[in-house]
Amino acid sequence: MSMTNPDRGWAWIILVASFVENCLVGFSLYAIGLIHIIFLEKFKKDITLTSWISASFLCLLSLTGPLASYCIGRWNCRVTMIMGSLLMTTSLVVTAFVNNIILAFIFFGILAGLGVGLMFTTGLIVIAFNFEKKRNVATGIAVAGCGIGPFVLSPIYQMIYNEYGYNGFFLFYAGLSFNVCVVGAVLRPSRLEASSKMAKRRNRTLHEKCCECDLTVMKNIPLICICIAGVFFNIGIFIIYLHFPAYAIENDSTQVEVSWYLSIAGISSCIGRVLLGMATNSEDVSEDIIFFGTYSLVGAATIVVPLFIKIHYAKMMYSIVLGLNSGSCYVVISSIVFRLTGPDHVAQGTGYVMAYIGIGSLVGPPLAGVIVDNGGSYATSFIIAGLSLIFGGFIELCNVCFKTNFYKKPVIEEMEISIKDDDIIS
Repeated sequence: MSMTNPDRGWAWIILVASFVENCLVGFSLYAIGLIHIIFLEKFKKDITLTSWISASFLCLLSLTGPLASYCIGRWNCRVTMIMGSLLMTTSLVVTAFVNNIILAFIFFGILAGLGVGLMFTTGLIVIAFNFEKKRNVATGIAVAGCGIGPFVLSPIYQMIYNEYGYNGFFLFYAGLSFNVCVVGAVLRPSRLEASSKMAKRRNRTLHEKCCECDLTVMKNIPLICICIAGVFFNIGIFIIYLHFPAYAIENDSTQVEVSWYLSIAGISSCIGRVLLGMATNSEDVSEDIIFFGTYSLVGAATIVVPLFIKIHYAKMMYSIVLGLNSGSCYVVISSIVFRLTGPDHVAQGTGYVMAYIGIGSLVGPPLAGVIVDNGGSYATSFIIAGLSLIFGGFIELCNVCFKTNFYKKPVIEEMEISIKDDDIIS
């Protein structure tokens, strides 16, 4: 099997494939508030209990990082992507026919979450394996799919729900996720991925490799700062994405208007991610400052949202700010992890960061549900979300105090690699 070379040739086809995969992931993220409302209408349970379905889905989207890293190390990115697509598709088909909230939690919250998590992490890692000089630009283009997806699909799936109801919504959603199998089919292994596997296989046993990997990541203080910041970022971000639709509807918006707010956030995210990718590709622009600045701006905007929540155009402006800035971490995360860990541990490092992000995703939505169900308001939960984003930004800046570049780039062009198909997938 032919392998890809960094920054050229088939690497660009893989970039397109990652973009398409991120369209599905972006829709799953941005439309989670609409899905939450669908579950509320279907099962008629309280906000906190229903929030656990979506919170588990969001949590596992990120928490599956270590599992995805293991699967990539055991097989490759192609196998992992297709596994995720098949798992999510099957789970969504079953979700379409359940009549019990516990079953919805199991099949959508857990199993579909595992599937989308395998796809999401693989989509990030495959870019790190296929780009070096243009890694941030490539990542920005790939994760721009997270904006295009909700921009195109949110109004369409709102119409599908209005026309075909609960069952039709999830069956169409399953058909969408099944298409990612095609994406997985084009993910050839890269020379960087293959050479890293071969070096590990020659130099250490599996047990030694795992121990060294774990210790390398756990001792990496800058990476730990990124991980802790990710917890607070995602507490805030997923309070917003899960509860903004219900908050807007509570304040004079219709479901159709809410779907357009999500579309606006989606296309803004697409533009923001591409621009951030281009900006951070320059050595003169600090990825850490971008990380801090974008999330602090969203945090400040979220704190003042309750003052203007009844104004239609204010909600549109907030959607633009949210979209432009909320996806910045996914533009630079693979590049930061690659810089801090090197190619031998980039899959494990990315999985480790995604696991921490998953913790924030799990805590945020139910926290807002508890506040609203116990006499509080969405306004209070949005203020908490904004403060969490700003606090996470300052923790991320602590990374600069320990900033270290552990990776020295090899000259890939001079490496001669001879590898069989069995070596790639073993």
